[in-house]
Amino acid sequence: MSLQELLSGLTVVAALVVIEGLLSVDNVLGIAALARELPESQQRLAIRVGLGLAYVFRVLALLVASWLVTNTWVRWLGAGYLIWLMSAHLTKGHAADAAEEGPVTLGPPSRRVERAALAVVLVQIGLMDLSLSIDNVIAAVGLAPKDDGGDPVMWPIYVGVLIAILALQAIAPHAVRLLKKFPVLEPTAFILIGYVGVMLMMEEVVRVATGSVVHVPASLKFAGILFIIWMALLYAADGVVQRLIRPLTRIAMPMMRAVTQVVALLVWPIERLFEMI
Repeated sequence: MSLQELLSGLTVVAALVVIEGLLSVDNVLGIAALARELPESQQRLAIRVGLGLAYVFRVLALLVASWLVTNTWVRWLGAGYLIWLMSAHLTKGHAADAAEEGPVTLGPPSRRVERAALAVVLVQIGLMDLSLSIDNVIAAVGLAPKDDGGDPVMWPIYVGVLIAILALQAIAPHAVRLLKKFPVLEPTAFILIGYVGVMLMMEEVVRVATGSVVHVPASLKFAGILFIIWMALLYAADGVVQRLIRPLTRIAMPMMRAVTQVVALLVWPIERLFEMI
């Protein structure tokens, strides 16, 4: 490897660390929001496992990036899962009142219930990481430098993703405390997850309609993330903003309930099969 190739690779690593850090805001807040449903003794474990899965799935997605480009049904599934995850959590009874009431505290669950709850949350985090990886990896592969033969050099991508995930490992526990301090950020985390899912689905709709591959620029995605977080904090602090947004909420809630009901109907035969087994 020449010095020029090394410097080129390190430049990509630095750029990718910044981009991955910015684009992983939704991932970190989503992991923290899901982990917050667990007892405090299990939250740190869920966050560590969730971020570990985030790195594993990103690397796997990088290894099969060309396959992801040609097999668009995977992106449809990923987008659908992210939209369902947002809908399922925001239509729970406590989600609409999170900004005012905070999390609901119940009696201490049994150890068996705790283990089952941990398993469910880890599965949700894993599927969320996998779906978000589909979006992030497309942006990452576009940064890969080319060798003399025109093929992408992938080591800077792997190193950049690893450094970004290690940095997020240190940041994620603070995200849980941030959610406790600003309860409105819990439903906001799921709105961000749904936002990514909607963008993925819109890209696929454009591809089907026009035949051209379109990917939302990272800068536009991050601008949308910042706007959603800003509006959420403003919503929690300003009654006027709450009154302005409330009509949109009344429109969105039935749509999200419809999404959860359709998915429930689709998975009902599978649930019945497992019950019979």
